[in-house]
Amino acid sequence: MPDHNLPGLGSPAVTAGRPARRRGRWLLVLLALAALGAAVFLRGEIAALLHRPAPPAAPVVAAEPPPALTVAVAAATPRTLARTVVGDGSVVAWQELVIGAEAGGLRVAEVRVEEGDAVRAGQLLVRMDETLLRAVLGQAEAAVAEAQAALRNARQDLARAADLSRTGNAPRQTLELRQAAAEQAEARVASAVARREEVAARLAQARIVAPADGVVSKRSVLPGNVTSAGQEMLRLIRDNRLELDARVPELELAALRPGQPVQVTHGDRAVTGEVRAIAPTVSADTRLGIVHVALPADSGLRPGMFARAAVSPGEAPGLTVPPSAILFRDGRPAVLAVTGDRVALRPVSTGRRSEDAVEITDGLAEGERVVVSGAGFLSDGDRVRLLDR
Repeated sequence: MPDHNLPGLGSPAVTAGRPARRRGRWLLVLLALAALGAAVFLRGEIAALLHRPAPPAAPVVAAEPPPALTVAVAAATPRTLARTVVGDGSVVAWQELVIGAEAGGLRVAEVRVEEGDAVRAGQLLVRMDETLLRAVLGQAEAAVAEAQAALRNARQDLARAADLSRTGNAPRQTLELRQAAAEQAEARVASAVARREEVAARLAQARIVAPADGVVSKRSVLPGNVTSAGQEMLRLIRDNRLELDARVPELELAALRPGQPVQVTHGDRAVTGEVRAIAPTVSADTRLGIVHVALPADSGLRPGMFARAAVSPGEAPGLTVPPSAILFRDGRPAVLAVTGDRVALRPVSTGRRSEDAVEITDGLAEGERVVVSGAGFLSDGDRVRLLDR
């Protein structure tokens, strides 16, 4: 039996619900189509952006060169400069006399000098204990006297034997024996005299005297010391003469001569010396020669001090630049040579100097221009503008 409580298929309620459901489906379809279209549009835009050519790069503007610095220049020119040979070295004694003991085994009784004392030739410096030597000398003198007495007796015997032999009262053999005895006595006298002279010489050696005038530079003996033969006792600066052994480059030695004046400086002290001699050899290791410079007596210098010597043998030409052109880069002298409107750093070797010029011995040719003002603000390769243009 049909259920009258449920609406039928052809009832108005069912008929009214169908169009509403159709409209909902179409709305969903339209929304899906709109979303699909939007996705396609976005995909196309992204692809277009990826394949779009990059905008042209901005043109590169060349950097302007740094402005040129205005500088003054000067040319390297030859000129005559006073030649100065410079050396340095130690102050030494002209002659240092080493005084030692000639006799060994003697005790030092007295030392009469101290270091720094001035002494005269023949002055007593050291006295040894002479007691033993004087006793030995007395024995030697007694032996000489004994030998001389024996010689006189032998000569008398020889004279008597000669007289007897002439008269025939003595045989020839006796005369010959007396002659031999006399000769032996003479030999013993000579030996005794030699022994006495030896002891006297040893006694003289017990008194050490100055061999020349001078100043005691070192004393290495004290009273009570027992000396050995050859032991050093004193050192003496002969005549108190000092000199400077100046080391000079080998190429400068040819310009030096004995007698040339030398300006010697030690700190603030300056004295005038003189070239005494030039050593005949040059050191193979340092290529330096020794010039012996005699110092005046009132120099105030002492052995062992280090001093500088400057000799002016005359004038000589050289390639020069103004002193303001010299720079020091990496610890050595250099100049800024100008070529066109650029500068080039040029290491150089310098020589003689004066108030307004410095000699260039290597690294620069005659006529080349160098910067003399403003060089401290420039580097290798910088552009410059010249004042003399």
